Amino acid sequence: MQQSQAAIKQGITGRILWQAGNQMPSPDAPPTENKRGVERTVYIYELTNANQVTTQNGVFHTNIQTKLVAETTSDANGFFSVALKPGRYSLFTKEEKGLYANMFDGEMNIFPVEVKEGEVTTIEFLINYQASY
Repeated sequence: MQQSQAAIKQGITGRILWQAGNQMPSPDAPPTENKRGVERTVYIYELTNANQVTTQNGVFHTNIQTKLVAETTSDANGFFSVALKPGRYSLFTKEEKGLYANMFDGEMNIFPVEVKEGEVTTIEFLINYQASY
């Protein structure tokens, strides 16, 4: 189901990035840019609210009660694209401990992304549960 970025005219394109380790700034060491693209399975659900899932550690989600709309895989550099109908969706990545998403909007919708008619929405999905700030 993976499509190249040029092939889609409407949907979501983006990059899955991994970040781990100590991210605290230090006077002795300037902060380093250590995000890197990673291959992951990306799950796109209908817009999902925090009360429609079971959540562990605030970022791992199971028992998602909304409909799975699409799934794709990012390439080795983290890039992915998926064609979707206009609407609002929630994005998750597959991790060992469950489906991961760490961003919420003001209504507690999980990693919300809107697709508009004839547009491709670009996102950056940061996986940082092994990073400390």
